[in-house]
This record gives sequence, C-alpha cells and structure tokens, in this order.
Amino acid sequence: MTSAWVAEPMSTDDGREGRTLATLAFALGVWGMALGILNIMFGIGGSGEHKLKVVWAAYLSVGQLYPDLYVDDMVYRPMSDTVFMILSIGLTAWGGSCLHKSTEGGIVAWIRGVFTCDSWLSLMSTKEAGEKMTVAMWCILLGIVFYVYQSIVHWNWVDVGVYSVTAALLGFGCALMFAAQAESQE
Repeated sequence: MTSAWVAEPMSTDDGREGRTLATLAFALGVWGMALGILNIMFGIGGSGEHKLKVVWAAYLSVGQLYPDLYVDDMVYRPMSDTVFMILSIGLTAWGGSCLHKSTEGGIVAWIRGVFTCDSWLSLMSTKEAGEKMTVAMWCILLGIVFYVYQSIVHWNWVDVGVYSVTAALLGFGCALMFAAQAESQE
C-alpha cells in the first residue's frame, strides 16, 4: 500500500501554502455571501409561497442567541445579518488572498483555472483523467446541481435534508478527486 497526501500539506516548499484550506474558505465565503444577500433581500427559509427570513444568530448558535430560527418579518437584524456577512466576507477575503499569493497570475488565474481545468473533461470520458476522476467530477456536479435545483424550486436554501445529500455528494467527489490526483502524481 502506498502513502500519499489526500490533500495538500499546510505548508509546501513551492510557495503553495494551504491551497486546499484557502480554496475551502473562499468557496464557503462566496456561498455565505450569496446566502446572506438572498436572506436580506427575500428570505431563504420556508417555501416559495411562504418565505421566511433566517436569523443567523439563532441558526448558527442552535437557538442560544435568539429563540427563533426563522421569522416572518424581513427586518434587517444588525447583530445577526451584519455579523454573518462580515464572517462570509472575511472568509472570502482570506481565502482569496491566500489563493492570489499562491497562484501564478493571482486570483483571476485561479478562477479561470477552476473553469478550464482538465478534470471537467473527465465528465464525458474516462480517458482524460481516469475512472476515479470521472466519478469524482460527476459527484461534485450532481451535488451542486441538486443543491441549487432544490433550493430554487422549494425556496429553502437552508434545508438540512438537502444539505445532507449535497454534503455527501461533494465530500465523496472531493475525496475521489484527491485520490485520483494522488494516483496520477505517483
């Protein structure tokens, strides 16, 4: 049995320190900002007919800071909405800064690389990167499409059941992707 990194080490000799963690922070930050903006504008809980606003202070503290997870009124709550947006912007900024420093061409080159990556070609053929990468990319794509579809159709962007399915697909896809990349580096 061979030993290989599943994810990149936190510090490497080539100046790419913690790119996996930075990528995760950047993605979570962008997702958080999108949810925060949608919540402020429309509310992201409930259903399409009966939209509810998520109270982030209650949601993230499991009801300790505020008794109700969802409210009918669309009032801006500074201690909830502002703090959530600051955390999301902070994650995006930190992740983006790390990615900018560790990528030749900066954050723009990194974003371009995400969309022009050879791994996406493996959605149509196992010849490009192998069977593991094909399954990995299909899991990631299905996870993203499932989350966006369920959230838009049922207008419940914070549904625990949808999160469960999405997290399983994304987690399995990322694990397979790291395994396929480790195999190809050997």
